[in-house]
Amino acid sequence: MSNTYSALPGSLNLSFRKSDQFGTQVDFDVSLTGATVSSSIVSATSGATVTPVTTTLDDASAGKVGISLTESQTSALPVGTYNWYMVVAQPGDVQRTYLTGVVEVRP
Repeated sequence: MSNTYSALPGSLNLSFRKSDQFGTQVDFDVSLTGATVSSSIVSATSGATVTPVTTTLDDASAGKVGISLTESQTSALPVGTYNWYMVVAQPGDVQRTYLTGVVEVRP
């Protein structure tokens, strides 16, 4: 019998039109009470932060996290392909990357 345990982040790809508002909610179905959550869009080539993503704990006890970008934020992004990630920091400085993925900014 073979079992595998993975602590790798989940994958969620995002795609939106430049200059449009973007937002969605991710449900981890675990309590994130007391946690701090942050997300960023980063360059696919250098890994440098391009823009932070507004990240909110919509319902911490249920593990529901909102991510969004305003029209101004998406307007400032050149059309192209980026990466993104979401990091959750639990009390006691325990940090884990929960999600990663590709971001497609379309014209």
